[in-house]
Amino acid sequence: MIRLLLETATDVCSVAVAKGGLVLAEHTATEAHQHSSHLTLFIQKVMAEAELEMTDLDEVVLSDGPGSYTSLRVGAATAKGLCVALPELKLRVVSTLQSLAMAGSYDGPVLATINSRKGEVFGQLFLARPQVHREVEGKVGIPESIHPLFLEPQNIRLTEAGWFDTITVAAGTAYITVVGSGAQRLLDAPEGNETLGFADPKQCSARLLLAPVLRLHSAGTASPDSSRLVDIASYEPFYLNPPFVTKSKKKLLG
Repeated sequence: MIRLLLETATDVCSVAVAKGGLVLAEHTATEAHQHSSHLTLFIQKVMAEAELEMTDLDEVVLSDGPGSYTSLRVGAATAKGLCVALPELKLRVVSTLQSLAMAGSYDGPVLATINSRKGEVFGQLFLARPQVHREVEGKVGIPESIHPLFLEPQNIRLTEAGWFDTITVAAGTAYITVVGSGAQRLLDAPEGNETLGFADPKQCSARLLLAPVLRLHSAGTASPDSSRLVDIASYEPFYLNPPFVTKSKKKLLG
């Protein structure tokens, strides 16, 4: 199985190509917010470096978000365009935050984070790898009684009182490992203290999308809670925030 991995949910554009569990080539932008200008060029570069043709691909794996509205749109449009041009190509999406949580070996709960707007981060709690979500009666998942931070990404507003207590109560432990680009904001927040530990990765990259794709049930079948195949006509990325639109202050001519 040959997969093209596209990470456009975060500030930095990243592309990789993998065969099975082996990453053959990867390119990650050194500047932020360059998705529209870098993405297709990076795809060409990794395919050339891996000595592959686009027709060799079996799947495009896209980072599903949450993340920047504009950059998610760029990634989704590019992935859909490839699937239209290559009808045999399938589109698979993975959670950006789960990709971060599965990147290392941690003890206890992991809070995966991505920067949102000023004073906010996207965050989700996971249990330690390899059992990123706990198994209940043989089924992978989290009981509905568990705090929403374990169930799906949440917008954590660091300007609101009690955000720190919400995380620690949800995790049920005195120590939480924080990964991702939002870690620095938590570290700088007034309520941050020794309860939070900070670890790599500090930024999501295309190669990190591979772990959720390869994650299996105990029965040896693909786990749908960590990646899923989607219909290109109906798929929309996970926008946790609506687009931020500002009104022009320029005066109209005439």
